[in-house]
Amino acid sequence: MKNLLILILLFSFNVNASSVEPTKITKILVGPAYGNNVLITVSNKATDTPECQTNNNYQYAFDGSTESGKMTLSVVLAAYASKKDVWLGGYDRCDVFSGTESLKHIVAK
Repeated sequence: MKNLLILILLFSFNVNASSVEPTKITKILVGPAYGNNVLITVSNKATDTPECQTNNNYQYAFDGSTESGKMTLSVVLAAYASKKDVWLGGYDRCDVFSGTESLKHIVAK
C-alpha cells in the first residue's frame, strides 16, 4: 500500500506536463530582452500542455546561463542546425518565461 501511494504521488505532479516526439526545432529565440532565457518552437504540437502555456509562438523555455542550460543549448543548436528529430518534455510550469512551459528534457536522435 505504501508503494502504491508513492507511485500515485510521483505521477500526480506531472499530470499536465507536455511531451512531443518526434519533432524538429524550427525557431530559437535569445536576446537581451529575454535575459538568460532561451525559447524554442517545435514543428509538432505538444500533448498535455499545462494551463500556464499561453504563448502561441514558443512552446518551451529554459535558462541558458546555468551549466545544465549551456548543455541544453548546445543540443538545441545542434538539432536545429542538423534538422534532426528531438523528443521534448516539459515541467508542467511556466516559471522560466511567462506563458511558456519550462523545458525538462530534450533527447536528440
